[in-house]
Amino acid sequence: MFPISSQTIMSITVSNVTLVDNGMGIMPMIYGPPSLSHQYADKKVRVENAVVVGGSPHFNCSGTLDTNDFNTISSNLHRAPRPDNGGKSGICWPSFASAHNNAPVKSFHGNINYNAITGLMEVADSTFVGFGHACSGQTNVMFMTNPFNEDLQHPVHVFNLTIVNSTKDGRVFIHRPDVSKVNPADCVDMDCDGKKKTLLRDWDGSLLSVAGSVVPQSEFEWNGDPRRGLGDYRIPKVMLIHPNGTRIPVEQIAPNKGVIRSNCTYVSAWQAYECYALNYRMLVIESLDSDTETRRLSPVAVLSEGYVDLINGPQDHGWCSGYTCQKRVSLFHSIVATGHAADVFFTSSSPKKLRLMMLNADEDEHVLVSVFYSRPQRMDVYVGNQLVAPTNAEWNDDNTDYILKEPTFDDQYVPELNVSTPHGSNFFDRDFKMLKVLLRGSRPVEIRMSPLLFVSFDLPAMTEEQFFGDRLVRNLAALFGVPSNNIRITKIIREDSRRRKRSTGLTVELEIKKPPVQQVSNTTDDEEDFKQLRNIADRLGQAAVSGNLSQSIGFNVSSVGMVAPPPPTSDPRWSEEASKEPTREEAEVSHVSSVEKLLVVQEPVAGTYVGPLTQQPSLMAVDQQGDCVSVGVTTMTVTASLKDSTNASVDGLEGNATILFSGCWANFSDLSVVNGGDNLTMVFRLKDLVSAHSQEFSVREIPVPAPTPFANVTWTDAPDNSVFGAGNAVAPGSLCLVSVVYAFACCTDDLPLC
Repeated sequence: MFPISSQTIMSITVSNVTLVDNGMGIMPMIYGPPSLSHQYADKKVRVENAVVVGGSPHFNCSGTLDTNDFNTISSNLHRAPRPDNGGKSGICWPSFASAHNNAPVKSFHGNINYNAITGLMEVADSTFVGFGHACSGQTNVMFMTNPFNEDLQHPVHVFNLTIVNSTKDGRVFIHRPDVSKVNPADCVDMDCDGKKKTLLRDWDGSLLSVAGSVVPQSEFEWNGDPRRGLGDYRIPKVMLIHPNGTRIPVEQIAPNKGVIRSNCTYVSAWQAYECYALNYRMLVIESLDSDTETRRLSPVAVLSEGYVDLINGPQDHGWCSGYTCQKRVSLFHSIVATGHAADVFFTSSSPKKLRLMMLNADEDEHVLVSVFYSRPQRMDVYVGNQLVAPTNAEWNDDNTDYILKEPTFDDQYVPELNVSTPHGSNFFDRDFKMLKVLLRGSRPVEIRMSPLLFVSFDLPAMTEEQFFGDRLVRNLAALFGVPSNNIRITKIIREDSRRRKRSTGLTVELEIKKPPVQQVSNTTDDEEDFKQLRNIADRLGQAAVSGNLSQSIGFNVSSVGMVAPPPPTSDPRWSEEASKEPTREEAEVSHVSSVEKLLVVQEPVAGTYVGPLTQQPSLMAVDQQGDCVSVGVTTMTVTASLKDSTNASVDGLEGNATILFSGCWANFSDLSVVNGGDNLTMVFRLKDLVSAHSQEFSVREIPVPAPTPFANVTWTDAPDNSVFGAGNAVAPGSLCLVSVVYAFACCTDDLPLC
């Protein structure tokens, strides 16, 4: 059992205790605040001035419990966990959880909640005696993980320890992840991180002989046991692609697996590494999006100097109507080395709101974290709710907005890894699509994706003197009801830039956005900005599709290119957008111009009889040149209806007859014709702008067989002695006639009766 087992909401200190011959000496658990609330607290377990004896000289190895004793049976659930070979332990790695674990109804060492975000155990000024080889090949260990915690076991710091009559093998034991937890109800398809992120720091060498760290073997069974779901094939694909789209061999970018290491030795008895060269800290990677429990971001790859580590996050702890909820919080803890860089890649789209934080770090400890973002949006970085502008920002005169200066040489604006670089310094590398942020100490950094609408106008031939950019900006601002400083021309491209005075066509690129928010709070609503730009893109696209854009903005515009911001996380379309695999490809530009016609690319095909179409129609919107028009950037819909051979509208079309476009395509999926008719035509209308007609088709009503006459049926008064006992009988000949008629109907191919 546990002489000291604690579960409390507050920090605790265990002091001046002597613990001898216990299954597990100290088993600490602290809970709250819940990580799902994104709150954290500086809570700590401290053990000081303790004497912990693993095996005393007079311990009786042959002494056993009576397995039939009531006390033995009733306490079995709560018995202290042991090392794999059955020995004893002095101190268990701490569990910082979101909530109470329901002990003693549940086991004292069990885990039924997400782990908390922060936590630390300190063990100081204490003596450990008799740890090492014990009874019948067992090993007593000083520090051991909790085998029943698969989520996270927070760091342990030790200093000023005294070790007596103990062996090196008895200092640490880290359990392997429980492979049975790799199932859809728990960790899904790979090991959880509880035993793969256990970090022990020896500050003065009193445990390891030299100051250093015990680092877990996070790469255990990499490309090995397929049940554990760990290997090269789980690395996010975007990490293995150059900016030009070519593949990077895994052995080139990440020849080593697991936590970054230098001057480390693997200790098999510990199932961990003994490391002396690097200063390790735990890095928190936390999604603040509203779908943090429902959208999977893992495996998350952390790449640092040729080492790649994959993180899965906590397991599913919920129960919904007797079943698991299929929810897991997107909270990841990585082990990084200070003074070094680490790149982070998510398996799906990066969160719109992301928090990064080192645990238990001093202000002179720093790490450069780079996060991959595939969408070309503005990334705002906040420290203590205050904006930290990018290192290449050039502010306007009233310091309300900035433009980004282009680097003139490699790494010009990348935050430097030194003691003078401020916390939160950041730079977005557009070539590699990496946001680089310097973390210093344990203050969190919050990254928020701020929406941008990218627009390009193709203008006819004109000289530079004829083009007035300010007038275009003013007209657009008036059209959309936004301040002029929300619209900025970023580039003007001529068809022939070598002939600057010649009247040539122009492509004008601009971006529409709000200036960065200088100070944020928990109530700051970023989603309204996304919705506003979506509405602007909708209105701009509708004006272009309908041919009214030139009149609206005062410039003769032949076509428009747009890259709309992603939908807000509250939008139903966000789940589809967020689940897309990250890519290094540039965002697809939506071409929008006046729609000349709708092309029925896939005709509707009906069966012989009424019912669902056997082939659903697909349409494409094209302009005068036959180019695809991306009506999908708007909320414009296409509606299908039926007409008969006289061109009169008829009823009988069921299903979703009004749909949105996806790009330039309108793809129907569930149309049915429920009324029969000959030479029917399906008509498709894009508002009152254009329409298209399908080819003619016919569909028949399902025939109903005529009732069989009973002329040959002979009724008799003979009693019916069968079990049905109706009292009347049908003559055998009549039954035969009915059977023949029914069989004929069933064997007729055109009649769906059987």
